[in-house]
Amino acid sequence: MTSSAELVAQVRQTAAGSPYVVTDQPYGFDLTIDIVDATWVTLLRVNHIDRVYTYQVRLDEPRQRMTITDVANTVEWNAGLGAAPTLRAHKSVQKGRVYEFSSHQELGLDAETGEVGKVVDYTFTAGEGRDLIRGAARDAGWSEAMGREQKIGLYVGLGVLGALVVVGLVVAAVFIIR
Repeated sequence: MTSSAELVAQVRQTAAGSPYVVTDQPYGFDLTIDIVDATWVTLLRVNHIDRVYTYQVRLDEPRQRMTITDVANTVEWNAGLGAAPTLRAHKSVQKGRVYEFSSHQELGLDAETGEVGKVVDYTFTAGEGRDLIRGAARDAGWSEAMGREQKIGLYVGLGVLGALVVVGLVVAAVFIIR
């Protein structure tokens, strides 16, 4: 049986060398892009990345289960016009299970070689952080359950589907009666 601390250590080890950092939380841990590291901030700005993902992982140690909630933060980058540049962030949030794929490629002239080639080649999927966590958890013997936001989304979706079926049956009955 693997403890929560051992699982968090495994995720930290798996995330080493990636743009992700693990932050301990009372409920478990968060995995997010390390925006404090200048390397990753530069990558975000140069590639015009305006969404930063945090994966909130809640741990249930007795049952060896976890839930992963995606938190997609939209960030607006602005350079100031004054004497010192400033960074202003505007934030909006999506929470639950987020599926996103983005790719950014630019061609340009390489300053050193003078050859035309890709100067920006960036691909991101929102699931890569989840996959990192799931792989470490699987190796540690943990399983995944649906989080609160996913359950609410599923219930709302089923409720809307049920309402549409009822409306469809009522409309069909009205046309049949006429």
